[in-house]
Amino acid sequence: MLFRSDWRASARLGRPVVKRFVEERELTLLLLVDGSASTRCARTHERLLELAAVFAFSAQRNRDRVGAMLFTTEPEWTVAPGQGRHHAHRLLRELVAHAPGHAGTDLGAALEAAHRGARRGTVFVLLSDFLDPAFDRAVRRVSLRHDLVAVRVQPQGMPSPSGLWISLADAETDEVRVVVPGQRQLLAAAAADRGRTTDRRLRAAGADVLAIGENDDPVPLLARFLGRRRGARRGMAR
Repeated sequence: MLFRSDWRASARLGRPVVKRFVEERELTLLLLVDGSASTRCARTHERLLELAAVFAFSAQRNRDRVGAMLFTTEPEWTVAPGQGRHHAHRLLRELVAHAPGHAGTDLGAALEAAHRGARRGTVFVLLSDFLDPAFDRAVRRVSLRHDLVAVRVQPQGMPSPSGLWISLADAETDEVRVVVPGQRQLLAAAAADRGRTTDRRLRAAGADVLAIGENDDPVPLLARFLGRRRGARRGMAR
């Protein structure tokens, strides 16, 4: 067992915070998967499901417990943490088969609901495009008690012939906007800037962040990310 001061949490709370590190053979992993309408566009939904599968089977291979929640404006479907290949397969089958009943997103509601039922030390994996801007308070609260990994899938848009006007519809609000050719680069730059800002906010609230483009191969990116986390933990344990 190892005790270390958590200076980031201490600065936020205005009082000393000490983390206790206990080496455990069994971890509990909870996958929080965004099922809102914005994630069901293009390849984002496919990428989120692939990432959920990688995390689920990694937990199964390590003999850890894994559970899941699919959420929109509210938690819509949950599977309690369990172990084994059969459990991982069932979790993923039900995740793929579930048809979300709402279009919007409420990251805070999902985190609060999962937080209430989770035992201390659960590793939260939040898989989303993070288009809901009001997540800071919930992320901060969860990260004080749990290890929180935020995996942000970045939509990369659809190529279209130059010189044409296009209509873009918000999948969650049905708002339509007409984009003229000269605005496309500005919109792409604004989306990239928004993604970087989101990542900074997540880190400031205590989450570990991995950003993946919807057209990226997630396996090598995830392998490097998890390798860095393992290396950081080994260094902290010395």
